[in-house]
Amino acid sequence: MDSSLSTFISGLNWVDLIVLLLIAVYAAEGFSQGILRSFIDFLSFVASFISGLIFYSFVSKLLSDSFGIPHGFSNAIGFFSVAILTELLLSKFLIKLALSLPSYLNLNSKIKKNRLVNSFLGVFPGILSALVLLTFILTTVTTLPTAPILKQAILNSKSGSLLLSQSLGFEDVVNKVFGQAVSDALTFMTVEPRSEESLKLNIRAQNLTIDFAAEKEMFALVNIEREKLGLNKLTFDERLAETGRKHCKDMFERGYFSHYTPEGLSPFDRMAQDDITYSYAGENLALAPSTQLSHEGLMRSPGHRENILSENFGRVGIGVIDGGTYGKMFCQEFTD
Repeated sequence: MDSSLSTFISGLNWVDLIVLLLIAVYAAEGFSQGILRSFIDFLSFVASFISGLIFYSFVSKLLSDSFGIPHGFSNAIGFFSVAILTELLLSKFLIKLALSLPSYLNLNSKIKKNRLVNSFLGVFPGILSALVLLTFILTTVTTLPTAPILKQAILNSKSGSLLLSQSLGFEDVVNKVFGQAVSDALTFMTVEPRSEESLKLNIRAQNLTIDFAAEKEMFALVNIEREKLGLNKLTFDERLAETGRKHCKDMFERGYFSHYTPEGLSPFDRMAQDDITYSYAGENLALAPSTQLSHEGLMRSPGHRENILSENFGRVGIGVIDGGTYGKMFCQEFTD
């Protein structure tokens, strides 16, 4: 047991320590407040966050129209303004309301008689508040075009990677609110396999490199998923991988995200240009900071999952281009 604990502790990094420290601070605050006050604070915090997401656009429009503030920054300011104001007002209102209720006063009086139990129960809403805040912070940091070493530290941490894996999809919310202010850098982004949709990336990544290790890792993950269902493993095709790499690089360099190039070339046109023949073919795209997050996101999307698990396919080429601060671009090219 001591050996297992020692191994676990040695696997923690500085991000884990900050996460644990913040949880401890919120737990201590909940302990000092007691269950009822701590629970009111938790409700106020969650409600303020939800209010910020619902009403930020109204404040954003007001700021843009009245003061000419850029849309991206007005979104961020609108969110924080609504969230902070809501928490301050709602917390005061709920406390006043509770103090006016005889049932609350009676319950509070009973709980206070056992101070230790009251304090101990207050820890749990405090921890929940910390987890909500941490999920928001970590997702935002991995969404922002921050230093790769910072993103990697979060992804390599036990707590950070766990919180991020449980919040896939939340990055879309973060991007909607803060995307323009941070150059539309996304934690996970994709378009449906048969979609002609094209998304604009307000980035022009430089110093692009092929991530061969990520290609091998994703190839292994794809075959693991197929093995789970008793399907034949796919064979890695270097020519398909090169087709994918070229498309990933082109999307980074020209700032778009789509199965179709700006000239209208489809995945099948690009395969034909590379003299690749097939009866069945498909393509999955993703932009993410890590292979694991990219794979999990694709598997949660019905269309992409269908390609990965299709019995029509026998070969796959996976191209991964590392854009540094802006994450990694993934192309999965499938043929029979």
